[in-house]
Amino acid sequence: MRPAHRYLPVFQDVLGASVLVVGAGAVGTRKIESLLAGGARVTVVAKELSPAVEERAARGDLTVLQGTFHPDQMEEAELVFVATPDRALNHRVSAEARSRRIPVNVADSPEECTFLLPAVVRGEEFTAAISTSGRHPGAAKALREFLEDHRAEISVRLERGRRRKRIAARPGKVYIVGAGPGDPDLLTVRALGLLRSADAVIHDYLVPAEILSLAPAKAARIRFARRGRTAGHGAVLKQNAIHEAMVRLAREGKSVVRLKSGDPLVFGRGGEEAEHLSREGIPFEIVPGITAAMGCAAAAAIPLTHRGRSSSVTFVAGHETDEKGGSAVYWSLLPKDGTLVIYMGVGRVAAIAEELAAAGFSPDTPFAIVENGNRPEQRVVRGILSGLSRIALDSGIRSPAILFVGRTAASLPYEITGERSDEPVAQGI
Repeated sequence: MRPAHRYLPVFQDVLGASVLVVGAGAVGTRKIESLLAGGARVTVVAKELSPAVEERAARGDLTVLQGTFHPDQMEEAELVFVATPDRALNHRVSAEARSRRIPVNVADSPEECTFLLPAVVRGEEFTAAISTSGRHPGAAKALREFLEDHRAEISVRLERGRRRKRIAARPGKVYIVGAGPGDPDLLTVRALGLLRSADAVIHDYLVPAEILSLAPAKAARIRFARRGRTAGHGAVLKQNAIHEAMVRLAREGKSVVRLKSGDPLVFGRGGEEAEHLSREGIPFEIVPGITAAMGCAAAAAIPLTHRGRSSSVTFVAGHETDEKGGSAVYWSLLPKDGTLVIYMGVGRVAAIAEELAAAGFSPDTPFAIVENGNRPEQRVVRGILSGLSRIALDSGIRSPAILFVGRTAASLPYEITGERSDEPVAQGI
């Protein structure tokens, strides 16, 4: 009959306990190290010892009984661990321990165990244990690895749980949410909570799949294009269709997240959508996001302001709507000693270069174009204004991209050594 299992949640629970470990190979050594870290008094029985166990024994950290197992060695044991490649020996040790009512754990053999050890993930402020009752150790390991990869996010959610109530989108309300420049790690905590609880997500074509995947599987996802067509729907949908969709879904009692690349209020039409919702009597909330300019500048190490280079930053639209009948930007009035950030200017880069030259910007003024900022395919192209048109054409820069003009756009005089301390940044951009 298979024994009823108990669980030893973490090795820290063995403080001061007398533990017998039979076997000192790779598996046995890992268990020995964990037991010692938990403060156990460890006795090891094995014919051969790993170098690590030999070193521990030489330091007096544990007791070694080198040779074959004998039941008398269990006399003072409070726990027994077995980790040998000999199945017959493992069975014998387990039977002896059970006959003496000593809890025993046999590696990779749950039927021989009276207690199990779950896979454990430890963060700075939490410990999580995963168990499949010994039936699927590979699955437990996979879950542990998944939690380890998301340790930082778990810590953020724990902190949020301490400080405030759970973030959840309310039925019948529209949330105009900034999705940031493209990297899911740059979402705000509030944006993440609302996205994960939404009934419907209305988004533009710039929001990547990695961010959309954070919404519930059952949530409706509706994508609207800004390039004269609707991706995946087969019909042209304009801004009024977005307005109608938000209102309709909210009146159906759904919680709606209107997800916008960057920040909703910086060239994102968030103002227009908020005005429409207000006219229709639909409750709404605007949730800011990291603007594309801020995100791209950080990713390309472009300081928008710098004590020695720039005392101002100006955001400009590179193209205008037809309703305005022309540009509303007075290029000659823009500060020439600050940083100029031009959104949506890729299609007019030659005209913008002429307008800047006519406005009195020096041909030696540095520029940088950041394409697909904060995404795996990010590119940064640098030069001076006199070569802007040619360089942009030769490099094949495409939207989405942002143009930075000013002394801060030049390469910094120090080397970039890392990207958010987790991966090496590409050099030579």
